Amino acid sequence: MKALLHILVYSFLFIGCTTTVQKIEVVDIKPKKQSISIVKPTVDTKKVDVVEKTDTIPEDVAEEEVTVKEDNKLVIIFPSVTIGKYALEATNTINTYLLYKNKQIKLTVLDMVVQNENNLLEVFNIVQEKQIKNVVAMITKDNLDILNSIEGIKDIKIYLPLINKSEIENIDQLSELNIVFGAINYQEQFNKLIEYSDSLSLAELYDNTAIGNTLHNYLKSYDLKYTKKVDDNNGNYKNFLKNKKLNNAVVILNTPIVKSSILLSAITAGDLNISKIVSTQLNYTPLIFSLTQKQDRKKLIIANSIGKIPDDLLEYNQLIGNNILYSWVNYSSIIGVEYLLNGNIDLFDDLKIEENQIIYPVNLYKVGDNSFELINTTK
Repeated sequence: MKALLHILVYSFLFIGCTTTVQKIEVVDIKPKKQSISIVKPTVDTKKVDVVEKTDTIPEDVAEEEVTVKEDNKLVIIFPSVTIGKYALEATNTINTYLLYKNKQIKLTVLDMVVQNENNLLEVFNIVQEKQIKNVVAMITKDNLDILNSIEGIKDIKIYLPLINKSEIENIDQLSELNIVFGAINYQEQFNKLIEYSDSLSLAELYDNTAIGNTLHNYLKSYDLKYTKKVDDNNGNYKNFLKNKKLNNAVVILNTPIVKSSILLSAITAGDLNISKIVSTQLNYTPLIFSLTQKQDRKKLIIANSIGKIPDDLLEYNQLIGNNILYSWVNYSSIIGVEYLLNGNIDLFDDLKIEENQIIYPVNLYKVGDNSFELINTTK
């Protein structure tokens, strides 16, 4: 069975397809059995690109035309320059999900390259021209209010995998739109990590990346005894790690995995008297086992909001090297497609939708010898 699954996956993705590329003007390819478009990133910062990929029908199959209902049309939109690798990864994940579901879906991918008001308006104009009612919008919270100015936007279901509702300051401006927010809640992860740490002394190490600064801002409501931005100018970590405020403290790591591994090693080498080291989803990755030593991870606790994934869906993705077990963006994307096409997320029985937001579990893990070990946080 597994061998047959390999053949089907690779035949679908790499053999049975033809690809055409056109800017702005979209060639309308009539679907036969199944029609799929997948992304090809572009460096053009002025145009919206569409890459159409349609499966080839064997000659011995009748050339019957199949009408795809509006409910079975889906579009992914994103700014490739803004979100980088997530664009391609999420598109591959969604393609694999559609193969897994074996449904007749016409999937279109629109790359606006750079996210700004003009490009958002342009890409949604294309969505409406193609009469697509289901949109996975891999965009940031910038310029979201511009959607209110698009005529007919209320008739389109929009899923935002990269945005949590709590991040939107003027959420009432979007109340008329048919939107579901799909990002995990970093604030809830911090709350649970700090509650479990049960310490009055908190310290933070963060860096000057976008995610580092974002996570740093989430901690403004907490009383931090010590906070330090780790950048390229203070690579000699042992100096600021010897600060007395770190004694018996819970250190919050808001740094990506490579920098986190260096900091963990430096903490071990300095034999520092630190109570615990905690981190959010940012460091929930198997790379932690190859980039750190066992002794570096002894006090490390990591939060994770990726819940239960059906075994066969997980296997489909693993066959093509897709990461959904450790990538919350990919995980959120398939949840969004499930919601848009079925009107529910029952496939994921540990999730729910409340007030237009996907609610994820927050689980805490110790980082063991070669695996993440779930902590029972019930008190």
